[in-house]
Amino acid sequence: MVFLECYADFWAGGGQYIEEIEFVEDEAKRDPRIMGIVPMAPLEKGRAALPILTQMRENHPTVKGIRRIVEFDANPRALTLSADFIEGVNLLDKFGWHFEINVNHSQMEFVREFVPQVSSVPLILDHCGKPGIKEGALAQYRDDVQVLAKHPNLWIKLSDLPVEADLVDWTEDDLRPYIAATLDTFGPDRTIFGGDYPVCLQVTTMTQWVDLLDRAFSDLGLSQSEIQKIYRDNANSFYRLGL
Repeated sequence: MVFLECYADFWAGGGQYIEEIEFVEDEAKRDPRIMGIVPMAPLEKGRAALPILTQMRENHPTVKGIRRIVEFDANPRALTLSADFIEGVNLLDKFGWHFEINVNHSQMEFVREFVPQVSSVPLILDHCGKPGIKEGALAQYRDDVQVLAKHPNLWIKLSDLPVEADLVDWTEDDLRPYIAATLDTFGPDRTIFGGDYPVCLQVTTMTQWVDLLDRAFSDLGLSQSEIQKIYRDNANSFYRLGL
C-alpha cells in the first residue's frame, strides 16, 4: 500500500507536513503493507521549499513523492500556474520524486497548461481528474485525456469513479465509458489502479470496485500481463517499491 496525504492542516508559516509522515510511519509499524508515503509539501514557495523537502528525504526514506490537493485551494488556477509553484514541482527532480495532481473535472483546463511546464518530473493525475460522470461530461473527459496522454511523463490513476458518478445511485454502465477512454489514451503501461480507500466506501466496497474493473478489463480485451501492470507492476515501478 501507498499512503496519499489527506490535506493535513497548513498555514502561511508552516503546516503538519512532517507530523503526517510520522503518523503514517507509526501506522506502518503495525501494518507493514504500508511501503510508501506521498505527503504534502509547500511547493508554492518555490525554492524556499527546499529545506522541508530535504528534511523529508534525509529523515523519512519511505517518502516517494509529493501531492498537493489544489482542488480545494481558494484559487486553484492561480496556485497551479504560479511561477513559484511550478518551480517547486520541478524541484522534485533533484530528489528523484514525482508529483501527484489532484483536481476535479472543472479544473482540467489549467491542468492542460500546467503539465507541459513540468517535463522532467514524473506526474500522475489522481482519480482520473475526477471526471464529471454525474454531469454526463464524457466528451470533455475524452478530450482531456487525449490531450494529456501526449505527455510521456504523465501517468493516470484509475480510481474514485464510483464516487464521481453519484453518491446514491450509480451503475456500472455509468463508469464503463470513462474506463475505456482512460485505457484508449494512456494504455495499460501508464495506468495505475487506485483503491481510494476509505473514500470509496461512500458508495461501494473495495471488492465491488475491483470486480467491476475486472469485468471492464476483460471486455476491453486486455491480456493478463496488461491487467497485472495496472493492478501491480506499474505502481511498483512508479512508486519505486522494490517488490
